[in-house]
Amino acid sequence: MKYFISTDKSKLDIEAIHDYLCNKSYWAKGRSFENVRKSIDNSICFGLYDSENKILGFARVVTDKVVFAYLMDFFIFDEYQGDGLGKKLAKYIIEYPELQVRLWFLATDSAHGLYEKFGFSALSDPDRYMLKRDENYY
Repeated sequence: MKYFISTDKSKLDIEAIHDYLCNKSYWAKGRSFENVRKSIDNSICFGLYDSENKILGFARVVTDKVVFAYLMDFFIFDEYQGDGLGKKLAKYIIEYPELQVRLWFLATDSAHGLYEKFGFSALSDPDRYMLKRDENYY
């Protein structure tokens, strides 16, 4: 399959991304369209497309471009999974020149094996990290 990856936000199919996040993902169920748009506006976004510009996958990164990068909302649409596109998108993002930072973060319930291939591991010192979560947000 011919594909390409772009950070051009004007190419993103925000309606399709919102539908996936809100209705199919386990981590963003119920996220509003406005919040998806706002998160895209405030992130470096990566769209994975076929040769006809149809979006096949998406991810976004929140970063200061020096110390940290947080990989978020990473997915390949269901009908395109199983062809290695997730690995290709992850490799592209990890090697992206603006994202050569000291610390990468992400959260996953089910894709540990994928991310381990790119150097991610469980926190070696979780007692140093803290989390504040608003369970009512979306």
